[in-house]
Amino acid sequence: MAVKKKKERIQKAFKEGLEYQVALPFCYTWMARTEKEYEAYAKGYVRITHPQFKVIDVDINKRIAICIQERPEGDSK
Repeated sequence: MAVKKKKERIQKAFKEGLEYQVALPFCYTWMARTEKEYEAYAKGYVRITHPQFKVIDVDINKRIAICIQERPEGDSK
């Protein structure tokens, strides 16, 4: 009889459901020559327009950046 292994719980740095999708300007698709350059444009755009967000993923096909909200340094919660 096969014994099922118990899945290990993965500790995440953020809570599920607290991801934000930020739409990226269309011009970045034709300005960027490579995927790496597109990600750099996306991270820079989010840093300027939403300074409280941290980019965790960039979806080139949907033209969105998936972000989480960073806590201020003095916030203990």
